[in-house]
Amino acid sequence: MTAYFDEGTGAPVLLSASLGTTAAMWLPQRERLRDGHRVVSYDHRGHGGSPAPEGPYRLADLVADAVALLDSLGIESADVVGVSLGGTVGLALAADHPDRVRSLVTVNSPVFADDPEFWRRRAAAIREEGMSVATAGLLGRWYAPEVAAAPTPLVTETVSGVERLDPEGYAACCEAIAGTDLRDRLAAVHCPVLAVNGLADAVVPAHHADAIAGGVPGARRISLPGAGHLLTQEVPDQLHALLTEHWATADQAPGTNREAAP
Repeated sequence: MTAYFDEGTGAPVLLSASLGTTAAMWLPQRERLRDGHRVVSYDHRGHGGSPAPEGPYRLADLVADAVALLDSLGIESADVVGVSLGGTVGLALAADHPDRVRSLVTVNSPVFADDPEFWRRRAAAIREEGMSVATAGLLGRWYAPEVAAAPTPLVTETVSGVERLDPEGYAACCEAIAGTDLRDRLAAVHCPVLAVNGLADAVVPAHHADAIAGGVPGARRISLPGAGHLLTQEVPDQLHALLTEHWATADQAPGTNREAAP
């Protein structure tokens, strides 16, 4: 059973985390959203409290986990927000299960694997050497330089938490990334989409946000100067404002009925 937090009441929001993190990464957003929304944040398979079946995994497996979680909670559709791998899951979820996603915000999310062999090599190395392969230099890759130089307790805990992940689960998620290419499926996404990218992101190149904005009908793209990969923790107030504005815009989309969704 997928591990999750279910907090607050109101229009449902599904928060999908990045590779190597758990629902705890979303603490700033959970605190800001749960007064007016039903906020569901969860751990991908192989992460945190979720089970780690033997890999390799496919992106479709991660999407199926999200659908099963929504089903178990009686949520017909949600506003989905995903960081990195979580945003990729959100894109595939919106393409394959359009009735489950009212709107989508991707944050530094890849549309395809720029170097599939890198991810396959990383998976093999983690299975052989353990999670130290993933943690080396992680603080500087995930965060903008000024944040990495003076990390908050949440940043420190997010980075140190990688060491506690199940190596097989992490490695199998790397294989899911290696096998992902959504470029031909973006046109099938018809919900309101906002692609956010941090210009100081050292993990996911900006051309992925360009691909989302260019490939998803009506999608918008916003770049945040000085923000790194996990900008959810770096600029939470700015991200909250973007979410609020995006959802207000989505309310005006034809056929949207947020009040009717459980």
